[in-house]
Amino acid sequence: MNLRRSCLSLALCLASLEVSAAKVACDVVVRSEPTILLIAPTDSPYEVKKLDFDNGFRFAAQLLKDPLKLKTYVYFDSKDRYVLIHSASQRLEDMTCGKKLGENTVYSPKLELELSYTCQLVCEPS
Repeated sequence: MNLRRSCLSLALCLASLEVSAAKVACDVVVRSEPTILLIAPTDSPYEVKKLDFDNGFRFAAQLLKDPLKLKTYVYFDSKDRYVLIHSASQRLEDMTCGKKLGENTVYSPKLELELSYTCQLVCEPS
């Protein structure tokens, strides 16, 4: 009986821990090679994390604190500058930790080049 009561108490304590989204992890795949980009929340609309790939792609992402929103951008190198070819924005207030936020595949202007990515909330006890 005491073991059952102890297990129940432990379960209730764990369930009552408050969990908050600390970061977003984006798994970006180019040429079947995955790269993970961790994005921390920011108040600044100008703070962006980015990855440049040698085949001309650039992946950039931003996690705004208020409202909690993930913005992702894919660019392609066009001679002397990067050109935006895909952007997405998703509010995350009601999202579950660890749940994927969708799968995206972006094709470049050049033949047979693609970048795919999926992101998810990474949560930590607060």
